[in-house]
Amino acid sequence: MLIRIAAALIDARLAAGRLAAAAWAALPAAWAALPAEPLARLVLHACGVRGTGRSVPLPDGGRARVVEDPRLARYLDFMPVRPFAQTVGGWIFCRTELPEATLRHELEHVRQWRRLGPLFLPAYLAASAAAALRGAPAYRGNRFEVAARSRE
Repeated sequence: MLIRIAAALIDARLAAGRLAAAAWAALPAAWAALPAEPLARLVLHACGVRGTGRSVPLPDGGRARVVEDPRLARYLDFMPVRPFAQTVGGWIFCRTELPEATLRHELEHVRQWRRLGPLFLPAYLAASAAAALRGAPAYRGNRFEVAARSRE
């Protein structure tokens, strides 16, 4: 009887450990998705785009979604800098077919979002402010853009 109780306790402990390990393993994906995933879905919905575009593999095994649709001009034209394409989390938005060099640039931004998660937007804005304070153009001098341009 005592052995059965000990075995049940050990089994429960092992099951809890596996559950904790699974939750820990899912944490990076959840971190990278906030707030980008809901924001990307909002952009698609607001522009009337129902498709999810094409899937592009990332070197780390992840995937990015590329949505090329002229209706995205509603969103892209709203930006302070007139981008050809823009990344929101794991989503890349473009109004036309994305050239290969631009795709590599935007995939770097996907990697940046994945690393920083919800901190990406404040960090990006801070990098633009830091560039402006150095006397560099806020967009071209932004360290995130410099890294992305190096991938083109």
